Amino acid sequence: MFDVFTEEVEVLIKDGIANLYWYKGDLQKAWLRSGVSTAVRDEIVGLKSEEGRELSKRRQMDALYERLRSGDYNRRLEISRNFVRILIEHTGFTPQSEKHRVEIAERSALKLRELIRQQEKDREYRDSIRASAEKASRETYESKLGELRIKFAEAHALPPQKKGYALEKLFTELMRISGIPVEEPFRIEGEQLDGAVKYDGHYYLVELKWGKGKTEPKEIGHFFYKVDGKLQARGLFIAMNGFSDGAIANLPKGKELKVLLLDGNHFTNVIYGLYKFQELLEHAIRQASLRGEIYCAHNLQS
Repeated sequence: MFDVFTEEVEVLIKDGIANLYWYKGDLQKAWLRSGVSTAVRDEIVGLKSEEGRELSKRRQMDALYERLRSGDYNRRLEISRNFVRILIEHTGFTPQSEKHRVEIAERSALKLRELIRQQEKDREYRDSIRASAEKASRETYESKLGELRIKFAEAHALPPQKKGYALEKLFTELMRISGIPVEEPFRIEGEQLDGAVKYDGHYYLVELKWGKGKTEPKEIGHFFYKVDGKLQARGLFIAMNGFSDGAIANLPKGKELKVLLLDGNHFTNVIYGLYKFQELLEHAIRQASLRGEIYCAHNLQS
């Protein structure tokens, strides 16, 4: 059935339904079966032409659609689809009088069937294109993620300083294949930043740590200071070796939460396809927004 009703379709419906029935009473019964209210039917039946005559069947169809257009769109759509169904399912286009132009209704039905077939072909084509694009996107993401897994595994064997540089590259590439806008590491006066991402309209400054030990409170505090000095910025701190007990115990709480903390387990779960980075960010943001917890659980169901 039609997804979109154009002016051409409406004209075909009016011509088809008006000429399918010889008697006006049969036409109006078809209206009621199609969902037209009794009140609208009675109003149109009572209309007169300028000459004081009852409106022709075609003009009654015009009057009906004037009223349908002023009402609920979905209602008009439903009634129109019912009219189309009457026409395309009708089989015996037999005139009931010499003046009965039932061939107009038959031509309208044939044209409507043709338009429906074309719409179905177009829809199938769009669906196939969309499915192909989604499949290609999934395959590209999965293949790129597989390459990142290899690099990630190799990075574990690097010395601490080189691990940090490797993490920066891994993170940047992960953001790119995830479709998240990313800025590579940059330096401003007095500060070195490991990059930034833009997600859901917010910029997140990024701090990446992959050293020998766990991240201490002072390192988190220093990052808070960096974020606090930027216009409406948020922060994303990823510590591959996790955070010390003191860092977790002294995490800030309150209304001005601007930094999200993630660790190596979070990052590894994304690299190995347990969930996507967007899903992880949504989880982290939800935990911070609803519970005031800036260090979220590794299980996204928690």
